[in-house]
Amino acid sequence: MAGRRRHRGFIAAAAVATAAILGCTITPAPDANLVPISMPLPAGAAAQATPGSPRVPADAHGAGYAAPGGYAVRVADSVSRDPSRNRSLPLRLRVPQPCTNAERRPVLLFSHGLGGSRDGGARWGEHWASHGFVVMHLQHPGSDESLWRSRSGGLPIRATLQGGATIEQFVLRAQDVRFAIDALRGLAETDPALACLDMTRLGMSGHSFGAQTTQAVVGQSLPSPGGGAARAWLREPRILAAVAFSPSMRDDGAPAQATFATVRVPFLAVTGGRDGDVLGTGVTPALRRAVFDALPPGDRYLLWFGGGDHMVFNGGPPRPPAADRRDDDIRVQGVTAAVTLAFWRATLSGDAAARAWLDAGGPRLLLGEGDGWASR
Repeated sequence: MAGRRRHRGFIAAAAVATAAILGCTITPAPDANLVPISMPLPAGAAAQATPGSPRVPADAHGAGYAAPGGYAVRVADSVSRDPSRNRSLPLRLRVPQPCTNAERRPVLLFSHGLGGSRDGGARWGEHWASHGFVVMHLQHPGSDESLWRSRSGGLPIRATLQGGATIEQFVLRAQDVRFAIDALRGLAETDPALACLDMTRLGMSGHSFGAQTTQAVVGQSLPSPGGGAARAWLREPRILAAVAFSPSMRDDGAPAQATFATVRVPFLAVTGGRDGDVLGTGVTPALRRAVFDALPPGDRYLLWFGGGDHMVFNGGPPRPPAADRRDDDIRVQGVTAAVTLAFWRATLSGDAAARAWLDAGGPRLLLGEGDGWASR
């Protein structure tokens, strides 16, 4: 019982997202179990992006990373069922065109925050895919939008969301990542429309509870089931790099810091000075930044925005036009899209120029007062 309480305490301190509730557009899941990936492009897509155009080169100021890419992108929604867990996952797949075996593309996964959906991370996924990365957005039943869509009338929304921040849901999320990779690999081997997918170059990302999911699958040590020493028992070894939007740790003590010593892949943490507590768990901007400090050195990066709050990092639409912080939201999301793209190129595409730009502090040229960039 004590071990169970420790698990729940860890997750409660870590799961701090309200993703789709405040900023994301919600769309119903399709009735069909599978939407073909070869669905037609949206009207006007060919005019907006030229299929097969080369990647935009980045100058020292990162303009090439910030600009939209040159690929048209097909978007397909599906629901994939895992019979071994009796669990169905809504998925959204963004595939740059053309998608052929002649040009293999890295694959990026995105995990939404607590109360979110596969709509989460749209700003990031659209940008990455336009630059030639395949992007899959996962939706995690039990910690998704169903929490607040089905809530009782008098129950506060914070309490409803807290009901999804459990060790059971946390483990299910990590298992969802493994299942999604297996399912996508099977499709890539059999569907000619997915021939470009390179399942040997996988990146993982997520916001808030999705950042905690990301931390787990790239090797953060967690209390072992049934007790015993903490270890990286949810690691997915096929993942080669990670971006965590609004990451966190339970406290800044030595034991909590030590849990990150087992993370061995390149890691970019994205957070800010207003990225604090949204569920009453005690997390602070300092605890989110502390994830970077706790990681062992080598391909570790921190992108910090002095005015960045929790919701700007979920990749949803900026605040309404009348909102005071709309302009800063647009700026923060634009810089974040650029820097994360450079990170994926450096770590998954072998882009020496992108790596040099990151390591030389290139992102600082895009930042404003109170923002920061660190690498080690």
